[in-house]
Amino acid sequence: MAETGASQGRRLRLARLARGWSQSELAEQCGVSRQAVAGMEAGNWQPSLPVAIRMGSALGRSVEALFSDGDPPELLPATALAEPSGPSGRAQLVEVFGRLVAVPQEGPLAAVPGFGPSDCQIQARDSVLGRRSRSSDLLVAGCDPALPLLAEALRASGSQRRLTWWPCGSARAAQLLQDQLVHCAAIHHPTGERWEAPGHTAIGFARWREGLVSRPGEEVVEIAAAARQGLRIANREPGSEARQLLDQTIGGLAPGEIPGYQSQYRGHLPVATAVADRGADYGVATEAAGLASGLSFVELTEEDSLILLPTDRAGSQEVADLLAALAHRSLAEQLGSIPGYSTAILGEEM
Repeated sequence: MAETGASQGRRLRLARLARGWSQSELAEQCGVSRQAVAGMEAGNWQPSLPVAIRMGSALGRSVEALFSDGDPPELLPATALAEPSGPSGRAQLVEVFGRLVAVPQEGPLAAVPGFGPSDCQIQARDSVLGRRSRSSDLLVAGCDPALPLLAEALRASGSQRRLTWWPCGSARAAQLLQDQLVHCAAIHHPTGERWEAPGHTAIGFARWREGLVSRPGEEVVEIAAAARQGLRIANREPGSEARQLLDQTIGGLAPGEIPGYQSQYRGHLPVATAVADRGADYGVATEAAGLASGLSFVELTEEDSLILLPTDRAGSQEVADLLAALAHRSLAEQLGSIPGYSTAILGEEM
């Protein structure tokens, strides 16, 4: 049975069930035989236009909604944020200021547990097989685990945009923004430290503390002592602010002297989860991530989490929608409800 026929049959069957009708009752409403309805639902028979119109009218659906599968996918020029990690190459297709970007949905960089909807399949780093139907996403890169809260803030502020989050370290997020592959980048750096990003505007998102997380009763307060004891660290990927902080803190230790230094966990929550699950003994993460996993926390620095926006896109609807979301009270309420997060800089131009 062709997939097109199967898809149309599935839609027809579910629309009939939504009415609470049997195949015979639908047939009676449309002036056809029960066998004809069964054949359509099995994907073995296509209705004539008059029958399709009567079925749509009876079921309260348009003919297109019941029997059209839309345009077939085509090969589109798009830049993939990473090589596909799985055989299917499933990805979301996002338009970033007129440029198509494929966001992989497989592998360690997939932010959301579970399988999300995809719009395309990555064929190569510069092409995808898909449809040009997903253009209202807002694509943000960064490692702040509170970034998904922007999805609800977008809805609450009246935007129809879907948030797509690409989790990565600050350096990588800033580079993707520089390459015009994301709408905005979330980066973090020590509070009070001079920081410049020519061509970009920085808006405050949250203030937090970053430091060592470890299990209660097995606290790690000093990295050199932990290394001497053979304790294993859950490290972040190169280019992340947490890894840079670790490198600044280890003093005269060589990376090879720190068990687990070569590990790469893609975010603060994955680090905290690894420690809580005894996949590691300690790590560098935000206080909020540690508290969420029931861990002890030793501060190393206070940091500001910022949203970077391209200055030359200040008049775009994408930037306007993001700024409206940052200003909405629901975001402040949600951020403020997370232990370890401060909204003191939310919405401030930094």
